[in-house]
Order: sequence, then structure tokens, then C-alpha cells
Amino acid sequence: MATALLPPALSAAPAHAAVIPGVGSAPLVAYADRNFTGARQSYGAGVFDAAKKELGAAGNDSITSLYVASGYRAVACDNGGSSGKVNEGSLGTCRYYDAGLHAFVGNELNDKISLLAVMGKPVRGTSVTAYQDTKFGGTALPIGAGGFGAVNGSLSMNDSVRSLKITDGWRVVACDDDAKPGTASADLGKCRLFRGGEHTSVGGDMEKKISLLAVGAPALVATADAGQRGALQRFNPGVHTALAGQLSTVGNDAISSLLVGDGWRAVGCRNDSTGPSGQGDLGLCRMFGPGEHSLGGSPLNDGISTIAVMAGPASGDLLHTYADRDYKGATSSFGPGLYTAGNLGPVGNDAISSLRLPGTGRAVLCDNDSGQNLGTCRLFVKSDHLFVGGDLNDKVSLIAIAP
Repeated sequence: MATALLPPALSAAPAHAAVIPGVGSAPLVAYADRNFTGARQSYGAGVFDAAKKELGAAGNDSITSLYVASGYRAVACDNGGSSGKVNEGSLGTCRYYDAGLHAFVGNELNDKISLLAVMGKPVRGTSVTAYQDTKFGGTALPIGAGGFGAVNGSLSMNDSVRSLKITDGWRVVACDDDAKPGTASADLGKCRLFRGGEHTSVGGDMEKKISLLAVGAPALVATADAGQRGALQRFNPGVHTALAGQLSTVGNDAISSLLVGDGWRAVGCRNDSTGPSGQGDLGLCRMFGPGEHSLGGSPLNDGISTIAVMAGPASGDLLHTYADRDYKGATSSFGPGLYTAGNLGPVGNDAISSLRLPGTGRAVLCDNDSGQNLGTCRLFVKSDHLFVGGDLNDKVSLIAIAP
């Protein structure tokens, strides 16, 4: 079986998007209203499906404008992976959005988007393999995460793909059209969502027609051994603790390697206890940016009990913070996401003294927002905290919050 080679140049000429204050560094931010207003959600690279409740604060059938960061591209569709739209059928109207500010997604998709695919530059890999023939015959093209298209030459099997193998936890949006770099927006024709598994055919209506593969990787992969070997667990965005049984596959105090997806950031901590007060010291915590991280020789090797993985800020009211004790003074509200010193709202950096978690949310608060040691970090659960504690009072620079 022959193997097709990826071309040397894997990314298109960079596009430059203006920066909207307060959006953080996420590859994509979706907004409920025109001109980047209303409810908003940040996304890293990947495929996000309303059928899996993955559109967050932006919501299903609610998105009206998009911010696409420099170096990224996006696909938006008006159908998600429900009603037989996985591995067959169509995602309905799908459009391409280049890096830049899209103050209005257009009448076709306004308040109709149910799926988003966020594409970084194409990366070599083996997690997805496209085949020239059905049942995995003919020339094979192994690929990693990102956007592989006919126009920029990163999809050498243009109009040739007939079957796919996809690693569990990965997703692919395949479309029969592509868009030229620099094109602000374009119709992508028929698109189909494929999840992990062996797909002996992409469907008779898509065979030898695919011109774009948007490949989404998990936000985070943790393994028990170095080099992404040993017991493996994939994590979606959120706050995950061993105490809640959410590290059960890879194991508590067992992680030696982390692979953080493009556009995502992860916080790893030694402890996970909250105690009867609903807040607990997380011990040593460290921030991890995109890429592979070996923990060998570090204090966190075989020592992680809490993991938070997020892309950036979002709107919402999962968490309310206050500048003074007893819920007094300036207040800020936060939706699911990651917030650093510059995104802490009216209360601001180094100013939080009390907080409320009105639902079932979990929040990690730290006194540093980057680097090998995030300083004092605490995990907050339950509802009201009259005082964040003397070790964090007027010191918080980072918040990670999840439902």
C-alpha cells in the first residue's frame, strides 16, 4: 500500500486579524450578536458540536458574529451531529471564515450555527488516515490536526479520498469545496462529520469529491508514561479531579506526559481536596501551553490530581467575584473558561476577596497566571465563600471555571 507524502509547506500565507480587547488568546470567539457583542465563548482548535452541548455560552442556533485569530480558519455549519448527521448525511449550509473580524456571519447562518470547526495549520501525524479507495485500499495519507485543503496544497489527495480511519476522540469535517487563503468567507458545499472509527466509505456522494478536511484533536491527552505512551486519557474542556473520579483511566498521581491541543491551555495541580468548607489548597500547580510536555524529573511527575483545560474567556454567571469580603464592592461574573490577569473584569487583578458559585460549578483560583509555579491555588465548589482566604485575598490573577 503506497503512502502519500505531505508537501513541505503546510500552512497558507498568514492572515492578520485585528485584536478585540478582552478576548484573550483563543483561536476563535463566537458571539450571539452582531459586532462582537452579546453572549460569547472562546474555543481552541477542534470540532465543536451542539449535539454534544459543546458550543458553551454562545449557544446552539444563536451565533451571529465571529472573531478568528491570526493563523486560524473556521468552518461553521447549520446542522450538528444529531439526527443522523454523523458519518452520513449533510451538515447543511457550511461556510468558511478566514482569520479576521466577521461582524456578521451572513443571513444563511445567522442564529443557525450548530457546529464549529476551528483549524490551525496542518500538522503531520497519524491519528487520521485518508485512503484513495474504499475499505482502506490504495494510497494512504496519514495526517494530524488542522485544516488540510486542496487550495493550499496540504491535501495531496484532492478529489481522491474514499475512506477514512480516525482515532477515538478525534473528529473530521470533510467538505467537497475549499476556499482560497485570504477569502473572508465562502460556501463549502456539502460537508459531513466523521467521529472516531473505521469508515470504509465516506459515502457515495462524497467519494472522490473531498477538497477540505478539518481535523480536530482532543483538547488534552494525558498518559502514564513519557512520550505519550502507557495508559491514556483524553480530556474535553473543563475542570477534572481525581476526587470526582475524572482521572480514572490514566489514574490519580500517575501522569507523566501531557499533550495540549492547539489553542488550549492546561493547569495541572498536585491536590484535589476541597474539605468541608468547599475550598481546598491544590498544592503545586503549573500552566501548560500547546504542545507535548514531559513531566519526568519535575515535582508533578506522577503527582497530578487536578487538571483544568480551557481556551479563554466566556460570558455567563457560573462564578461571581467581589472586591471585598461578604460579597461587597465591585463585582465580576464569569462563564466557562480560563481568565488571566487582564481578563478579570471590573474587580480586576489582585483584587478578589469573596466569591459565589451559584450552581454546580468548580473554580480554580491562583495568585499567578503563568509559568512553572502558579503560586497558591485553591479549588472552590459549593455556593458561597464569604472570604477566599488570607493566602489568596487580593492576590488572584488566574481563574479556571467549569460547570
